[in-house]
Amino acid sequence: MATSVAVHAQPAKQARSQRSLAKLLSAAEAVLTRDGWDAFTMKAVADESGVSIGGIYRRFANKEQLLRAIKDQILGRADLAQQMILEQSASDLRGAIRLYVQSRIASLRSYSGVLRQVFEGQMRDHVMQERGRLSINLGMRVFRSVIQPHRGEIGHADPDLAIEVAFYIMNAVAMRRVRSPGSDQIFEHIDWEVLEVEMETALAGYLLAQPR
Repeated sequence: MATSVAVHAQPAKQARSQRSLAKLLSAAEAVLTRDGWDAFTMKAVADESGVSIGGIYRRFANKEQLLRAIKDQILGRADLAQQMILEQSASDLRGAIRLYVQSRIASLRSYSGVLRQVFEGQMRDHVMQERGRLSINLGMRVFRSVIQPHRGEIGHADPDLAIEVAFYIMNAVAMRRVRSPGSDQIFEHIDWEVLEVEMETALAGYLLAQPR
């Protein structure tokens, strides 16, 4: 189960307080996306949100705690998007791969800018790393559920292992693309649409390949 923003902040119990927290986090995410981690300050968030600096500090002890809440909010949206994949179905293995890859790429693309800044800011924060692991584990469960009905089409001698490896390939490539800074020409020049098609092709080739 995903952690709650309340783990990182003073809980918002009243509806008005919840709206205020949502406004604050939305503004903080906008500042982080637009200005980057180095310019991410409580004052900048206060200016963006219209919430006083004192009001922010009553909820968050420092900007690192605020960053935790932002990551939790982003991954909460991502987790919901992953769960919604399960509401769809595919007629064959290629279709199942396409369904998962397209959905995940669309989700990753929507928050790649802010998540890149989160990665830069989190450094060795074990709380945020654990929150990331929870989301990755959910991704594995969703991917397995999407592929499992077409298990008989998998050419690998160990279909369960092949499903896990396919997910790790997808996740590793996608996260590398998200974390690439603007100056990194290794991945930055590969458009998300191109990456989506290439990942579908790579995963289908791997899972459908017959054992040697």
